[in-house]
Amino acid sequence: MSVIAAAVLFQITIQRAQGQTTPLAFSLKQAQDYAYENNYDLRNSAYDIEIAKKLVKENTAIGLPQVSATADYVDYITLPVSLIPGDFFGKPGEQIEVQFGSPYNFTFQILATQLVYSGQYLVGVQTAKAYLETVRQKMVKDNMDVRDLVTDAYIGYLIVQESISILDSTSQIISGMVNEAKEVYKNGLIEDIDVEQLELNRSDLEATLINTRNQGLVAYSYLKFVMGLKEEQQITLTDNLNFFLESLGREYLMNQPFDVNYNIDYQLLKKQEHLVYMQFKLAKSAYHPSLMAFLGFSENAQRQTWNFFDGDQPWFKTANWGLSLNIPIWSSGSRKYNVDQARLNVEKMKVTDEKLQAALHIQVATARTDFNNLYMVFLNKKKGLESSRKIYNKTIEKYKQGISSSTDLNQRYNQFLLSENDYIQSMYNLLKSRIRLAKLLEKA
Repeated sequence: MSVIAAAVLFQITIQRAQGQTTPLAFSLKQAQDYAYENNYDLRNSAYDIEIAKKLVKENTAIGLPQVSATADYVDYITLPVSLIPGDFFGKPGEQIEVQFGSPYNFTFQILATQLVYSGQYLVGVQTAKAYLETVRQKMVKDNMDVRDLVTDAYIGYLIVQESISILDSTSQIISGMVNEAKEVYKNGLIEDIDVEQLELNRSDLEATLINTRNQGLVAYSYLKFVMGLKEEQQITLTDNLNFFLESLGREYLMNQPFDVNYNIDYQLLKKQEHLVYMQFKLAKSAYHPSLMAFLGFSENAQRQTWNFFDGDQPWFKTANWGLSLNIPIWSSGSRKYNVDQARLNVEKMKVTDEKLQAALHIQVATARTDFNNLYMVFLNKKKGLESSRKIYNKTIEKYKQGISSSTDLNQRYNQFLLSENDYIQSMYNLLKSRIRLAKLLEKA
């Protein structure tokens, strides 16, 4: 039985080992690079570009030679009847019924066409190319959005881990104090309410730790999601919060001139403006004539019996070529109203352009103010955390010496936890503000 048990244990160990994946280590830059290739939205954006390329080719192909073939088979169950004046048959004044044709008929035709000129075609190809450029510009923006999403998620996870680290070290201190207080209580030096207060603090802190660890799991899963990683894949992060705080670039961000023409949102709008203008030109091109050339060849067989595969029976050939000119003359105003709508859309885009320029300048000014204010708040909260930690540690020592009361200790404890929460939140707000400002100022 021991051999069987050992074999089972070995198999379970192998299965567990196979179920585990080697953790992947990512710096922020590596996480962003991975997301560029694997993020779900970016993969769809890449497909959008390929679709737009195919659309350009589709529109271009319209003006290239087109060849089609048709085959028609007609089987007359009853031949059609024609009425012929009786004068041809010496029966004036009568209508003679005559059946013409063959019961079995087969026609095969090949037709080649070539567009010689079409204003709509020329502008349509240009419009499709404008759409492709718009999609490509959107891909640039999507890459920037995903990059910032990864940065935010990366920082968010580190923030939670930092909070867990602080809470965990505090929990160890509280647990030690609870054990010491129980020993002191046994000697009758403190009341039971002091011990209960410390145990209550420890219980509350443990609940906070559980909640924060759960937040860490959510942040961890979200980071993998925006990167495009599978849920079962384990990762580790190699950059820490000091890396982000040391690379704030505050002076640069506060003094960097803002040029709206380099902003990614404005560049995307300009592409859309051009696309709308091309749609306006496309609407006007409906007034242009179009010229089509064609070349046709057909063979026709008429049989009294079904013998189309008999090589001795004749097939009658026909060949022709020609030009077809289409001149738009009157559409009861439909073309005019279509052009009017396209023109109004162009005017709307001009207003949108002005609005976005004004909005971007306001956004940059607001983002700079927020970033600077949050930086000052962060420094203040950092200093406050250091002070509250010192005060709390001193109060602990005084409490152990019997100089400070449990009420004072509890107040300093709550003050320290509040300072810790304010510090963590101020750090996260500052780093998020930095992402937003840097993106606005970035030259795409």
